[in-house]
Amino acid sequence: MGSSEEITYTVATNADRDCVRDALITFYYPEEPLTTAHRSGAEVTPDDLDNSLAFIGKGTVTLARLKQATSGQPGTVVGIAIGGPSDDGLHVPIRTRKFADIVAFLDWVAQSSVAMGTRPCYNMHCLAVHPAYRGRSIGRQLVEQQMLVAKHVCPQLGAFTADATARASERLLKRLGLCEIGRLRLDEYRDERGERVFDQLPDGVVVTLETAL
Repeated sequence: MGSSEEITYTVATNADRDCVRDALITFYYPEEPLTTAHRSGAEVTPDDLDNSLAFIGKGTVTLARLKQATSGQPGTVVGIAIGGPSDDGLHVPIRTRKFADIVAFLDWVAQSSVAMGTRPCYNMHCLAVHPAYRGRSIGRQLVEQQMLVAKHVCPQLGAFTADATARASERLLKRLGLCEIGRLRLDEYRDERGERVFDQLPDGVVVTLETAL
């Protein structure tokens, strides 16, 4: 992986598990609408977090770190992206109703965009940069690193997709050449009982974008 200024980009290994967990808890989940807008509250559930951490073992978690000039210790993680094959996104047992709701919603998103897109594909479902380091093209680098990972880990897949829940991410992905193939409002989704699942963010959307690998 390459570097940009004092930021380096690497693929996470099992040795990075604790810092990946810290990054997810600190600056990903607190701003992730599927977590914060859920009817049960804004906290991430243990099974959701464990599922994200499981992608470390798949070799598909990319990190942006601060360079450490002399200490020899890994630098602080200031950005993270996670992806994997679209048909292999669940790696832990579902233990909470909230995570079950999120998994069902993401399946609905995937099915809604399948007519316009390529399946299976490599899907990037997490992209986050620490607030103090935004505006430095770290997100762009992380997306580009994810595309490299996709080609290396999943050479059989011909397309790269991303689910954007933030307008900044949507704009970035479109600048990188991804085309929109689906757009769904969180408040349109209903569970099997016909009840709203995400009721804390009236204007929340999930935009699915795609490009060829």
